[in-house]
Amino acid sequence: MGSLLLYLVLLAQSDPWWAKDKVRHFATAYVLTKSSMQVGIDRRYSAAIVVTLSVGKEVYDKKVKKTFFSFKDLVYDLAGVTLGLLL
Repeated sequence: MGSLLLYLVLLAQSDPWWAKDKVRHFATAYVLTKSSMQVGIDRRYSAAIVVTLSVGKEVYDKKVKKTFFSFKDLVYDLAGVTLGLLL
């Protein structure tokens, strides 16, 4: 239990909620969602495509780049998708 807590503390320090990376995640998800809807893809499919790409990117980070799977990045991706669907 102690090692899990230590891991979570270290991860939180290396993945802050407010960073340039988070803005890029938000903006990219927004643009991809809006762009796919503009070319005629149904809004549900647009959201599904972007979310799938977002999760795939995090899996790539974990498995290929050997960094970590960032749930915080996914939160920003989902916020970008949501705004793209609403506007």
